[in-house]
Amino acid sequence: MCESNAYSVSQDGEKMIMENVAHMKIESGKIHLTGLLGDEKTISGNIQEIKFLDHKILISEKA
Repeated sequence: MCESNAYSVSQDGEKMIMENVAHMKIESGKIHLTGLLGDEKTISGNIQEIKFLDHKILISEKA
């Protein structure tokens, strides 16, 4: 499988936002995530890093 997990990154470390992200769309400063089973989340933030080999999407959330 090629899905990745999305994490919120802060000074406290990484916190899981969503598992098995199959689709990600960035639009108007929002990150729209869709999971393998169709679950959806929208987050205000910036992509900090994508680690393809680790299947990790690291996001700095905006308050």
